[in-house]
Amino acid sequence: MVGRRAGWRLIATSSMPSASGHASSSPEGGFPLKTVSFFNHKGGVGKTTLIYNVGLALARKGKRVLFVDADAQGNLTSAAIPAAEIEELFNREGTIYGALKPIIEGSGDLSSIHPSKIRENAWIIPGDIRLSEFEEFSSIGWTEALAGTPRGARTSAALFRLIKNSADLVEADYSLIDLGPNVGALNRTAILASSGFVIPLAPDLFSVTALPSVGRSAARWIEDWAIARESILRRNPNLEFPLPVGRPSPLGYLTQQFAVYRDQPAAAFQVWNERIPSAYKAGVIDEIAPTGVGIPSGDNLIGRVPNLSSLVPMAQRTNRAVFELSGSEARGAQFTRARRTFELFNQLATEIARRVEEVD
Repeated sequence: MVGRRAGWRLIATSSMPSASGHASSSPEGGFPLKTVSFFNHKGGVGKTTLIYNVGLALARKGKRVLFVDADAQGNLTSAAIPAAEIEELFNREGTIYGALKPIIEGSGDLSSIHPSKIRENAWIIPGDIRLSEFEEFSSIGWTEALAGTPRGARTSAALFRLIKNSADLVEADYSLIDLGPNVGALNRTAILASSGFVIPLAPDLFSVTALPSVGRSAARWIEDWAIARESILRRNPNLEFPLPVGRPSPLGYLTQQFAVYRDQPAAAFQVWNERIPSAYKAGVIDEIAPTGVGIPSGDNLIGRVPNLSSLVPMAQRTNRAVFELSGSEARGAQFTRARRTFELFNQLATEIARRVEEVD
């Protein structure tokens, strides 16, 4: 059953059966880690706001959430951590770059960092502009991985291993990865480290035309990694570190940043909303399905998020989720509207969790 309120599409949820995770599992008897990337070749779709609010909604429900800022722009880190603390983390290399630096420099394996705690049940591996250095290194590592070399395997599995190690430290149930808007080598390693990925979309021409690039790239990565992984394990039967399964499922898409009029998207955006379902199926599902990865049942649309206008910059200034804004930060009708967004993000979080449980 689908409910509507103020233009929000809320998807009904179902129970979430237990399943084994791709990246790790929490301590004995715990909940297996599920890793979900938020990914689109097109930027400017509100991806960071979405992942932060969905993740904190999961945390409020009692799930332990690890955010991973794998976008060199560091927007998720800026949303989660005050600027002074970010500078301190940068200086002592307590960021994602600091963890990967020994691999990039060829001086060793992953450096140990502890995720930064941002809520009772939420942590983040902070982003770093220097992460862009890993992009070129990842391309070289990928070529070596395809040849079955241990060094190529170590590099191509680096992000997967970092997430696994960090999730184990905080006993995370979910890790949520924020990715930059490209189909480069870094995003390839992140997608292959994931149980599944969500595509945030804006209802516009550029978001729709980016979908085939996302689908073709993901399908090619899955197929190539299957070959590389088999070669690595065949040539190195006693490999000392884990490799990702590398079979991420397309969990669905979300549309956001549209104006609402009388509880319905404005006409200009509605045209694109109507074109997205067929474009997503052709550009993503039809491209990836031949790889044999799991495809969630039901509608490919996870939900719709309206333009939250001034609430978003208010939340960013205070390092809060929109629904966490206080009455002194958002006044009157804005405060009421901010609090109501928890229902929206809670529904989205629960539906994403249901889907990754189904396919993982």
